Amino acid sequence: MNDNSGHHWSFDYNYGAQNPQFAQELTGTLRAYYAEIAARDTRTGQTFTHVYNILPNYWRGYAGGGAKQELSIGTAIIERNKDNDLWNYSVQYENTTSGENLRMQFRCRDKHYRSLTDSWRIDARNGGDDKYSELTYEGYLVEDSEVRLRINGTEILAGTVDASAKLTCNWALFDVIPALAQTLQASDNGVGLALLEDLEQLRPKSRLGFLESIQTPFPLDGYYLYGAGLLPSYWWLDAHGNIAIASTFFEMLVLKESIGGDA
Repeated sequence: MNDNSGHHWSFDYNYGAQNPQFAQELTGTLRAYYAEIAARDTRTGQTFTHVYNILPNYWRGYAGGGAKQELSIGTAIIERNKDNDLWNYSVQYENTTSGENLRMQFRCRDKHYRSLTDSWRIDARNGGDDKYSELTYEGYLVEDSEVRLRINGTEILAGTVDASAKLTCNWALFDVIPALAQTLQASDNGVGLALLEDLEQLRPKSRLGFLESIQTPFPLDGYYLYGAGLLPSYWWLDAHGNIAIASTFFEMLVLKESIGGDA
């Protein structure tokens, strides 16, 4: 933990010369969120949405010319609704610095691990102005073991998983971790799962586990995600059962709004 910022090492990117400061941006986003939800009940209905502010983990020396009043480099919106025993996910991710714009749609079973089922679709755009600026691809499971992708009419095998493996997506972890929180805290080694990163890269040997609990800047329980070929990430669960911070290698998602019901 950095004594200057009071942040845990997994999301401490506060630099002395940074303006505005990372710590102020992160705590300010969460403080505004908690002040807002304290005034209303957000847990009703079967459709709910989380909106995240995207902060960079590489800001010092990056901004270039011109002063900027905020560190935010984009927004991630995760919407889910329940249809019988399945959850329909719609994820919108926009990075204003890289120009990356993703729309992801997928379905998961109504279980703790949110196992992927049926097919999924990704629409990707970037800030370029050529034929590569847009891409749409689809994926699906064959007999719950083969992961296949279809890109511009070409089908490829992304990998295979054991039929008994719990295959999920990193965007479903915002619900998987709260559901498994007690199990993870009681386990010394965490739980294994297969992860389809951004619905594209298969990481069949991944593991979720409990990291530790902190009280600053807010009471949060931390969890880790490690895996072969997967950059480590750290997920912080708040007292309301929401992922407040998701810290990845290049960026951090900080919760700024929730709409709707309970997962």
